[in-house]
Amino acid sequence: MKKIILLISIIWYNYSAASLPYPIHSRTLSNGLKIIVCEKNTNPMAQIEVWYRVGSKDEWDGVRGMAHLFEHMMFRGSKKFVGNTSPDKTIERVGGSSNAYTMTDRTVYHEEVPASSIETFIEMEADRMENLLLDQKLLDAEREVVGEELRLGINNWYSKMVSERYPALYPGGHPYKVDVIGNLNEIVTFTTKQCQDFYNKYYSPNNAFVVITGNVKADQIFSLCEKYFGVIKKQLPLNIKKTEPDVFSHYITLDEMQIDFPVQIYSYIIPSPAFGHKDYYAFNLLSELLFSNSNSLLNRRLVNGNLAYDIQGTQDESRMYSAFTTFDIIMDVKVGNAKVIKEVSREINNIIAEGVDDADLKDYLRNLENKNMFRAYSNAEICGELGFAEYYLGDYNNYDKKLEEYKKITSNELKRIAETYFNPEKMKVINIKPIEKE
Repeated sequence: MKKIILLISIIWYNYSAASLPYPIHSRTLSNGLKIIVCEKNTNPMAQIEVWYRVGSKDEWDGVRGMAHLFEHMMFRGSKKFVGNTSPDKTIERVGGSSNAYTMTDRTVYHEEVPASSIETFIEMEADRMENLLLDQKLLDAEREVVGEELRLGINNWYSKMVSERYPALYPGGHPYKVDVIGNLNEIVTFTTKQCQDFYNKYYSPNNAFVVITGNVKADQIFSLCEKYFGVIKKQLPLNIKKTEPDVFSHYITLDEMQIDFPVQIYSYIIPSPAFGHKDYYAFNLLSELLFSNSNSLLNRRLVNGNLAYDIQGTQDESRMYSAFTTFDIIMDVKVGNAKVIKEVSREINNIIAEGVDDADLKDYLRNLENKNMFRAYSNAEICGELGFAEYYLGDYNNYDKKLEEYKKITSNELKRIAETYFNPEKMKVINIKPIEKE
């Protein structure tokens, strides 16, 4: 049986090393909107994604949470698509699915629909880029929805802890200082004028790009995008990267927290280099090998060794600015938990002294390549990879660059990364314990 598994792994390894086996084309409209099309004619569906270069990093005091609110507002309708033709109703009618997400750096709207209906959704995305409905009634409804999300988060002990910890992490003036979902006390006071100002400031063709993957032809898509998006005239100034405070010299004063749940957590807070930094890929890889992966070194030592229940991590590859990566080791409440900190330090010090075992490094890279292979079957995954490359790597053609960069990393380089970023003497650990009952 082991021989069969090994053979399959080798086949996956060789297959996944290749680029996507589908034609990819792009064109930029005169108003600055770039269109990227992957002709993946393997099923009758198509995925359309509109990536806006706006996230919580672009908010200002008084509108914290506005980027996320807009994710909701964009589904409320536009000049042409409202009522029975609203985005949700239109999706239901053709049998597709739609959603969106907001992060620190970006907001992305996406639909998977029958390819025969793609023109409708190109028109819909164009109309809500230009003619979004913004009135007090809609705003009141969506403020309540977002407020309920915040309240639901507070009712979950772990989400509540993460939310309460977040403000203590970043220095003042950092683009990630406020969590994506924002501040409830500001959200409930948003005005339609503030919403309109935010919309006018960030929702334009030259602050976005479109990615479409599926059973489509590029020339047809370009023609449709020219017809619907090409007429949008509004233009925004280029979104220039902000100056950020140095998280690596920032001292986090929070040492302990209390939670209303019967577990103890050692929360490791690690400053992380931003995308574009020379250590970005190696940092991500070592984080995975140590903490994030279900088969990581510390999962094997702590979780499989019955010293902890779980390790929860918040590392995000898509960080335009330096950020804090957090890893929460969740344990039973008992005497002797300090042993966990010693085990973490021992594992990291071993890497500092000897590097990462070649077998562990090869297994991780093989797993990464296998994941890439499976992504090639999904319209959504391909759109995501092309979108990430366009936004963070500056060109969708670099969609396979991440894998190539990871493959260059050596055990010796990981020794340096461990010493620089994961040194136990430098890492911040917050001790999170249950509230003591009287």
